Amino acid sequence: MMLFEPRTWLFVLLAAPMAAAVLSLIPNGTASRAAARAGGIVAFGAATALLVLQAHGEWGGVLGLDSLSDVFLFTVSAIYATSVWYSSAYLRHVHNSYLSPQVYYALMGAFALAMLASLVVVDLGLMWIGIEATTVASALLIVLERKPSSVEAAWRYTLIASAGLTIALFALLLLYVSTGTLNAFALAASPPAPTLLVQMAVALALVGYGTKVGLFPMHSWLPDAHSEAPSPVSALFSGVLLPTALYAFLRVYRVLATPVPADLSDLALAFGLLTALVAAFLLQRQRTFKRMFAYSSMEVMGLAVVGISLGGVALYGVLILLVSHAFAKSAAFYCSGNVLRGTGTTRIDAVHDLRHRMPWTSGAWVLAAPAVTGAPPFGTFVGELLIVVGAVAVGEDWVAVLVVIAVLLAFLGVNAQVGGMVFGATEDSVAAVGEGAESGISIAYLNVAVALVLGVVSLPYLTPALRAATVLLGGHAP
Repeated sequence: MMLFEPRTWLFVLLAAPMAAAVLSLIPNGTASRAAARAGGIVAFGAATALLVLQAHGEWGGVLGLDSLSDVFLFTVSAIYATSVWYSSAYLRHVHNSYLSPQVYYALMGAFALAMLASLVVVDLGLMWIGIEATTVASALLIVLERKPSSVEAAWRYTLIASAGLTIALFALLLLYVSTGTLNAFALAASPPAPTLLVQMAVALALVGYGTKVGLFPMHSWLPDAHSEAPSPVSALFSGVLLPTALYAFLRVYRVLATPVPADLSDLALAFGLLTALVAAFLLQRQRTFKRMFAYSSMEVMGLAVVGISLGGVALYGVLILLVSHAFAKSAAFYCSGNVLRGTGTTRIDAVHDLRHRMPWTSGAWVLAAPAVTGAPPFGTFVGELLIVVGAVAVGEDWVAVLVVIAVLLAFLGVNAQVGGMVFGATEDSVAAVGEGAESGISIAYLNVAVALVLGVVSLPYLTPALRAATVLLGGHAP
């Protein structure tokens, strides 16, 4: 039957955001919003079907799916769907918008399509084009609210991300010269000899794609872009764009046979640890809550790269961490959007007593904050714990200590500042918030719940897929 044919669902997955992008341009606000929402729901349904069917295979030497792509497709489509639904509430409070709602929804569809297309191609060159396309679509979304700081952030993001991807392109050229192919599935099945050119290609891919991931010191675009973008777009940036770029690096990293040469694993380890520690320290001193959450995302990506470098059970932790973080961080940014709409500011020292002023939003925020920073029993805690266990298992106790330090610093920094905004009181704490500021908050609760379920019992079909993806990457599940 067609319903059990992966190619059918793959076509639906790609067609949904494409159709949503086109239909969103209908000059009618209600129809445009409906088209965008329908596209998100259909894309999520198709990705879920591929995950359940455990769709594996390669079609025409261009498209291909395996357990790793299934997991990432599920995550990207889920956050795309929830961000589109939350957007309708957010856009009602945007004044002096640079983009019309129709153009905004069209760009959201194009952004999602670029990410999804990057995840279903087997050619590393086409994957690079998809990652570059995410820059084009998402940069325009940053300037929605027509602020000079947003325009500056969009330009910085475009220039730095494109420069990094240029390095990644050079890495792919070296890989092609060395192997004669850029088929990621073929290279993973028959890893080439780790010659100097191959190792240089992987190292340059780490730097190139690492720029888009937000690794230190190539991270300078990240806090500005994530904090200046509209909250639904920030959710896509932090929740799934960074992991999609990391996915592209993983595909290049997988051309190396296990165990990976020590020089390359040590290089990835150094980038990951520096990123996690620098981000954990920097988020302590942020004056706005959206920048704080942006640095929190940077810290999580650093931990993910540490887990990749360690291999083994840490790789299983990386996948759980990325999926759980996507749901938790998107919820945190949806709450941030409500707080911004209700108080008119993102300054941490100007927001107080949200538990009385915005009780539903503050309730979701005090759940999302520990969820993104690895508190038990959320899935992020399980992921970070497995990375620490993975470090100890390979005899890198000092790495485990540094990872714990980064996690604790990030946990204390984020939760102390969120707690102050929610529970701290001042003389003007009873000041009213904007009308309708708490609309759309149910979506934040939904995503936090998913992050919780991942930590407690895991989602149906997701755990087997995570285990299969871990084995595919050369690791093992506990």
